[in-house]
Amino acid sequence: MKENPETEGPCLVSGPVLVPEENRRPFLDHLEEFRRRVIRCLAYLAVGTALSWKLVPSFLSGFVAPVREVVFFNPAEPFLLNLQTALAGGFALSFPLLAWEAWAFVSPAVYPRERRVFFFFLPASVVLFFFGAWFGWRILLPSALNFFLQFGSDVLKPMISAGGYINFSAWLVGASGLVFETPLLVLFLVWWGVISPGTLLRQWRVAVVSILAGAAVLTPTPDVITQLLLALPMAFLYAASVLLSFLVARRKQAVA
Repeated sequence: MKENPETEGPCLVSGPVLVPEENRRPFLDHLEEFRRRVIRCLAYLAVGTALSWKLVPSFLSGFVAPVREVVFFNPAEPFLLNLQTALAGGFALSFPLLAWEAWAFVSPAVYPRERRVFFFFLPASVVLFFFGAWFGWRILLPSALNFFLQFGSDVLKPMISAGGYINFSAWLVGASGLVFETPLLVLFLVWWGVISPGTLLRQWRVAVVSILAGAAVLTPTPDVITQLLLALPMAFLYAASVLLSFLVARRKQAVA
């Protein structure tokens, strides 16, 4: 049997042990804890949604400002849009508590070193996502709207559907937020040894093609300008990720 370097006692498998010996519990206990935490998460989400409901008109006014006004064609559409917006706001408000519940559930299964990594990745992921969403809202969305609305004329006048506009905007802003998570994804893969910094550096041509393809898929517009506006920060984030990956690899070797 092999001694585990981070806990006392024997390890029964040759690979990495996910759960320390002292934290192992029966499966039904885990299931019951999972049920309790899911109920608490739903309660947090419900409270956040209720608090967000009063802010929905102000949020929608700001969201619709780039096109001045939108219209609806279904009697239930305004209610559903208000409900969806309140749910999104409720999720944003309750996210710290949701993340804490998730962490509290999985934390007994990880070692102190992995816990330190988690406390770095979680706040960094939130900051990067919101920065990316801001970039999508302030840079990408106006560019995409200008591209599409320029085809209007005296014959083709815009009458933008509320549901269509919100879905279009949410997709663009959300995709931009996810793209800005690229450095964390790369650092995570390097930390766990899935890929090496040298490989990332050597395969830069593949990365460029992948970035251009990803920008074309993620942007809901066919114009090259909007795609390049998303591809450029993606390329910058990839380059920053490669540089940071060398630091992470060096840090990992020092810890080991």
